[in-house]
Amino acid sequence: MEVMIALVVFALSALAVIRGSSQSVQQSHYLEQKSYALWLAENKLAELRMAKEWPALGRQSETLDQYGHSWRLQVEVFNTSDAWLRRVEVKVSEADVQSGLLTLQGFLGKY
Repeated sequence: MEVMIALVVFALSALAVIRGSSQSVQQSHYLEQKSYALWLAENKLAELRMAKEWPALGRQSETLDQYGHSWRLQVEVFNTSDAWLRRVEVKVSEADVQSGLLTLQGFLGKY
């Protein structure tokens, strides 16, 4: 009887360890995807800042293959109250997923 109780306690503790490990792996994957998305959004803002043309108002979409995944970047450029300043919003998601993973906003000045 004592052996059976010990086996049940061991099985329950093993189950808890497995569940914790699974959650840790899922969280690690999510953070990895968020990091990739942030790098892509920052790179896109840097590209827009380095471009010689003043960005047109409106929305553009593109698909990139980076870091072993396919990503969708949606860039939207807005006017501000200052004619020499535009607000840019970059949304990044995995190409096959509808919901966005990350949104980054920045400003571009015309010099």
